[in-house]
Amino acid sequence: MFMVCMKNQIGFFLIMVLFFTLHPQNVFCGTPPKQGENLPEMSLKAPVSKKDSAYLGIGEKPLFLIQDIDAAVIVLEIIGVYCPVCHKQRPHINRLFHRISKNADLSGKIKFLGISAGATPMEVAYYMKTSRVPYPVLPDEKFNAHKKLNQPLTPYTIVITKDGQIRYAHLGLIQDMDGLFATLKKLADKTPVIKK
Repeated sequence: MFMVCMKNQIGFFLIMVLFFTLHPQNVFCGTPPKQGENLPEMSLKAPVSKKDSAYLGIGEKPLFLIQDIDAAVIVLEIIGVYCPVCHKQRPHINRLFHRISKNADLSGKIKFLGISAGATPMEVAYYMKTSRVPYPVLPDEKFNAHKKLNQPLTPYTIVITKDGQIRYAHLGLIQDMDGLFATLKKLADKTPVIKK
């Protein structure tokens, strides 16, 4: 009787291990936001840098929503400072940012924001300096924003229009940056900037 009970417990344990191993991101959380959904409302701490706050157009608010950003289109990148794929993607996203910022028709309509899941302000500052990130990246030390987004793996790139609708969502390395640029341009051309 004891051996049968032990075998059942071991069998149950092995099934649970397999379940958690094969479905790690769906066990403890839902799926990350997808194209066509609305971005969940989340309050973010304003950047320390006044230059970054000015770039986002959020004024001097201590807290802001993504929809408060003064742009028709927002590129939101969820990263990890120790994520190797994030580091691999970084130069490509930086080039995309510069391509847009040099385009007079797009620079005021499209803004970029990074959120670094689990990172301290010091880690984010080091990451931004060493990776030459040209736009604001916010530390999400307690994973508050990351949890609101159902804890996506990183990098997770989301494109949101001013109404909060997700128009593009991608997990991992983006292979077609020209395609993403075309998507951003098309969205910016048809989405007006709503001045506050």
